[in-house]
Amino acid sequence: MAQAGPGQGPEQAAADERIGLADIVVTAQKRAEDVQSTPISIGVVTGRDIALKAQNNLDAVLRDVPSVEVQGLAQGAQLYIRGVGSSVDPGFADPSVALMVDGAYNGRTESVTSGSYDIDRVEVLRGPQGTLYGRNASGGSVNVITANPRLVEGVSGHLRGQLGNYDHRRIEGALNLGVNENLAFRVAGFREKRDGYVDDGSYNSDAWGLRAKALVRPADWLTLLFKADIFREKGLGANTVPVPGSAGNLTFPPPYFFSNFDPTIVGGPPFTGGVPIPRFPDGWEQRDPGNPWSNNPEHTPGSIDRKAETFQLQLDADLGFATLTVLPAYSRNRNFLQSSFLFGSILPGAGPTYTINSNYEAQAADTKYKSVEVRLASNGGGPFKYLLGFYYLKTDGGAPLNAQTITTNNGDTGSFDQQILPGSTIAGFGQLTYALTDRLRLTGGLRVSRDKNAQEYEVVVAGTSTGVQTYSSSQSSTQYKLGMEYDVADRSMLYAHVATGFKQGGIAATVPPISFKPEHLTSFEVGIKNRFWDNRIQLNLAAFHYHYKNYQFSVFQELPVGTSGATANFPVIKNAGSTDIQGAEMELDAAPWALGRIKASLTWLDAKYGDAVLPNSPFVNQGDFQLDGLRIQNAPKWAANIGVEQGVDLMDGVLTFGVNTHLSTGYHVSPEQYLPGAYQKGFSRTDLSVRYERGPWSLGAVLRNVEDKAQTTYVFPAYRRFVTAPRTFMVTAGLNF
Repeated sequence: MAQAGPGQGPEQAAADERIGLADIVVTAQKRAEDVQSTPISIGVVTGRDIALKAQNNLDAVLRDVPSVEVQGLAQGAQLYIRGVGSSVDPGFADPSVALMVDGAYNGRTESVTSGSYDIDRVEVLRGPQGTLYGRNASGGSVNVITANPRLVEGVSGHLRGQLGNYDHRRIEGALNLGVNENLAFRVAGFREKRDGYVDDGSYNSDAWGLRAKALVRPADWLTLLFKADIFREKGLGANTVPVPGSAGNLTFPPPYFFSNFDPTIVGGPPFTGGVPIPRFPDGWEQRDPGNPWSNNPEHTPGSIDRKAETFQLQLDADLGFATLTVLPAYSRNRNFLQSSFLFGSILPGAGPTYTINSNYEAQAADTKYKSVEVRLASNGGGPFKYLLGFYYLKTDGGAPLNAQTITTNNGDTGSFDQQILPGSTIAGFGQLTYALTDRLRLTGGLRVSRDKNAQEYEVVVAGTSTGVQTYSSSQSSTQYKLGMEYDVADRSMLYAHVATGFKQGGIAATVPPISFKPEHLTSFEVGIKNRFWDNRIQLNLAAFHYHYKNYQFSVFQELPVGTSGATANFPVIKNAGSTDIQGAEMELDAAPWALGRIKASLTWLDAKYGDAVLPNSPFVNQGDFQLDGLRIQNAPKWAANIGVEQGVDLMDGVLTFGVNTHLSTGYHVSPEQYLPGAYQKGFSRTDLSVRYERGPWSLGAVLRNVEDKAQTTYVFPAYRRFVTAPRTFMVTAGLNF
């Protein structure tokens, strides 16, 4: 089946190649290349596959990509590639995997769960991409490329609709207007609503997005691409649900919850008999006991309100000997979250008031990114191929990330205000490839950058201020890549390289501030990419070893506040000692017979922490906990994907059946491995699909998570966790025109 290429809308990829695999062009190295000729490990999901599988957000798109784990968080999700990722709020530390949308960086985790529509392709670059992508790509990069206007006169586009359980409704479409061979416009959008799949209404969806692009070619050698993108989402957001096994073990949060509160007593003890009795001696009491998507009524959902806008321009000028690209971009992300994942909606002595109250802290983040990238990429087919570039990024934290009340462990109340100050990155980079022979090529890359960030804090406890404290950091880094590639045969390439990654250090949200060190990662990788049997079989293999210094992770810790002797609980970011990660990947893609497709992958990963001691948790009191030698979070030892599609000719159309299963061994979802529920057992997750395509029309149905099993994506103290979605189904209809 044909794959969508760059600049080609998903509606243009017709399934007219009945046998064999089509070539896919990617821009992973910031120039157009065939994916099988690009000497790095890459996973590609085409826009056509995204549309046919009804994958409505980036989270769904990435979950079955080899070596990728998606960790659910309060604000969006974090990505892990080959065990490298970050569970730290992006306000304090960069993500370890760079998310690029049409070449522009977005550091907010909410983007992972945002709407996915009118996509050309998604490229997943595994391994550090520090030379070309900078400080935030030590684990790799995810490049989302949306469909561009097409310079073909006339009107074309698509319209798609979905209906499913949980009252799921979605409509999306794209309209391409080709004015002439030098001017084209494209407008795309979506609207989605869905009830929550937890019985308290959380994890619902109420979102829309609109994107407009204009492609102008004022001269044969000059192309201008303008983009404006708007996204909105609101609703209840994520909520924690009980971890099984709390019965008889729930020593926290009681005495916050009581069973014998009598609201009719006035002027006396608020408890029948005057003695409080813990509310949950036998664990959290779910509405539907044993159902992983059932909550206890005391954990009323909070709310989210997310707004994002992006405006950018891409200028490409063909200078003959090279192509000059200038890419300025501006984006703004405003994110409001009100939640109480631990304490729920009851205050001490306040009775069963299952509402949002002062336990539900509000967090507001207003983040702006202003960037410009300038690149000069060589043209022609000589022995030298080069890329030179300059990059500048300015971030502005805008509104306070946190402005909330705190209660110290001796009962004092106060406020904690935090302000993310503007930061910046400036970098120069280059990559050169030289062909020694027709088959052997050598590559060298270098990036020199300087990063700055700053934050302000003030804590007021019992009327006494600690004063405004400012933390600033300026760090320089040099990243490099050395590699070779050798064409073993016409469609078989062997590659090997050593590459580095860097992630900036920073400050934890504590008083006084506690700094943490930057991460450094050195990767050694060897791989081979192959096409066999007249392009019917594609087999790619890769093996790698990472040497990791100062791996960053976050834990809760009880720390002093001010000089009064009071303490409070803070999330603290720490560094692990020298850490080694090694692994291997196999990816098979085959189209051996008419309308048939087989895709399979297998990943082995050995990822263990270096020396790191977790301080005693104020919620669990387990004492100091040594991580050295234990497996890194979100790093299963074995993971596999097996997918099969088969189409049959039917009534002048094609009826296609598909099945895909993801298999994983167990892994921890938090560095706090002692927390109940922190270990996700091995599992399988199977999706089924059927679709009928006839001319411009298509009808289909998708059934996800056939097993109807929940996986834990993150765990909190007090037997609370985030979970994946239950079994869902939807019917789809589409029209290409």
